[in-house]
Formats: sequence, structure tokens, C-alpha cells
Amino acid sequence: MPKKNSLKIAFAFLIFGFFISPIFAEEADVTLCEPNEDIYFSCPLPGGKVVSVCASGNDDPSSGYVQYRYGAPEKIELVYPKSKLPPEGRFYLVDASEGSVNLDIIKFYNGKYTYRVAQAFVSFLAVLKDDKVILRKSCEAGGYAFVNRAASKGIEALPKSAEDFW
Repeated sequence: MPKKNSLKIAFAFLIFGFFISPIFAEEADVTLCEPNEDIYFSCPLPGGKVVSVCASGNDDPSSGYVQYRYGAPEKIELVYPKSKLPPEGRFYLVDASEGSVNLDIIKFYNGKYTYRVAQAFVSFLAVLKDDKVILRKSCEAGGYAFVNRAASKGIEALPKSAEDFW
């Protein structure tokens, strides 16, 4: 008799684990940052893409590194800068808030292109070429679609400008 009860209990745990536990499991937020990196911003975009700003050892603009990454976890399409370099002169943090509207931006320039990830009512990625928006994608649910406060220590601030509102 005890053997039958043990089998029933084992079967019940198997059923619970297979059917019920996924309901309670948290879905992992997708990011292109490595586990040992700080996530300054990261969000899933339509079409299975992800945009992430990752950092490590970045206590001031001249230390550690900050990198922008865009693509899918299995295929990152763009990394800026290609090497892990300090953000000084490369990345900028902008508080473009006005009135009751909060808008925090991390941006960088790459040739004729300006890349912006922004925390707003709906966070987004925007790419400008010669001051014209050529791409704007809103973040989907999940991720880290906010500018991490740690970024304010490691990325130099710029005053808001007209390009921050496109």
C-alpha cells in the first residue's frame, strides 16, 4: 500500500510541474546585455528585435564602457561602439522633460545618424538621418524600458535640443 501512495504522489508532482508551474513562472525579460553588465535601457521591439544599452564599470564618463546593441539575441545586427570603450564623447544623457511630461533620452551619433532610446509614456527607439526621423519603434511590454538611474553617473549630460523632440 505505501508503494501505491508514493506513486500517486510522484504522479501528482509530475502533473503539477508539467501543467501548472509554467503558469507561475515569470517570463525572463529579453535583453542583449550580458549577465555581468548593467542594463541602462533595454526593450523588445515589434518584429522580434531588441534594443539595449549595456554598461560595465561605468562610474563616470571616462571609465568602464557603454555599448548600444540592436537585433535579436541570436543575431545582433548593430553594436556601437564596436569595442568596449568609455562613453565620454560617445554617449549623452538628455532630460527633455517639460511640464508634467517626462522624457529621458540616451543618444549617440554615428556619422549622419543620431540614435535615441527614450523613456517616455511609451518608451521608444528613434533613428534620425540628417535631422529627419527614418525609424521610430515603440517598446513592447517587458524589458527595461526606462533609463536606469546609474546612467546619470556614467554618461555625460547634454541640454535638450530640437532633435530630442522628433
